[in-house]
Amino acid sequence: MQFVSLGTLLRFNLYYWLAIFSLGLLSSWHAGALYDKPYDWSYLPMMLASDLVAMLLTAALVIWSYQRLMQQAFSNMQLLLGIALLAAFYIPAENAFWQLLWDKEIVDIRMLIGNLDTSVLAFFVWTACYLSVLLHQKQLQRLAQTHDLSQKIQQLELQALSHQLNPHFTFNALNSVCALLEAKRYDDAETMSEQLATFLRYSLSKSPDSLVQLADELSAIDAYLQLQKTRFGEKLKVQCNIDETLKRQRIPALLLQPLIENAIKYAVATRKQGATITISGNRDQNSLHLCISDDGPGSQLQANSGGAGVGLNNIRNRLRQHFGDNASLDVGATPQGFTVDICLPWHTA
Repeated sequence: MQFVSLGTLLRFNLYYWLAIFSLGLLSSWHAGALYDKPYDWSYLPMMLASDLVAMLLTAALVIWSYQRLMQQAFSNMQLLLGIALLAAFYIPAENAFWQLLWDKEIVDIRMLIGNLDTSVLAFFVWTACYLSVLLHQKQLQRLAQTHDLSQKIQQLELQALSHQLNPHFTFNALNSVCALLEAKRYDDAETMSEQLATFLRYSLSKSPDSLVQLADELSAIDAYLQLQKTRFGEKLKVQCNIDETLKRQRIPALLLQPLIENAIKYAVATRKQGATITISGNRDQNSLHLCISDDGPGSQLQANSGGAGVGLNNIRNRLRQHFGDNASLDVGATPQGFTVDICLPWHTA
């Protein structure tokens, strides 16, 4: 947010002294009406000239203070000192002007500081109004800077979470390729390497703060599952129950992959019979619910898998960065399996 323009400040200065002139005119008219005397209109140009001089002097102060503001060298005390010096020059000069206008000889210096209280009041009010404008603008600037900083912090946090995800996944996948090579399953290792390249190409092409269609995410998940089926074979069974009408919903990129990876690591890989992973989704008014569940050792997983807890916390953080309090992640574990339910605001392309 840019600072208030010089033109705006000069307009404020003009409107202020026009208001002072109008109030002075009203006061003179009221005094004449109170004492049943006609108003002497010959004083009108003189009053206007007097306030015009005050406007020009304060306009010079506005220009000076604006330049100091742009140089970030402005202080309130400097403005107060400037307006005090200006008033000390203007008020005696104005009184001398009116004395000469009335053909009165100035025989006492005290005549030059007559009506000091009322004359200074106008400058005091000007200073209060002007400082209020500047302080309000500074507050808006600070709020804008805070907002920008918050957005940058969120982006850095998302990048950090993404950097935690990709090396972890790549390490596990390369270990799987090595295991296939050690078992002399060379065709499977080659297939798995190709699938790994396809999935990494997708993951690296998405920025950490991007939103993708659920259909694209599911395609990437399918490539990942095919990658893992090369390793686990029949031990890994998958069911996907997501209606086509939901697939235009936009979700954070690579949101589901860590959950699938956890299910494979703790439910499929640790059991001789493997496990079934179910991916389901439904719409509830303005929310989308995505559920990743398995029929593995859910309660034991929740008690013993610290790594899975870190992954779930990362997903919570990503959801918070994207959607604030409008998204949530709930975990449920029983002896018959583990369930993760993600609730997102409905957000189609």
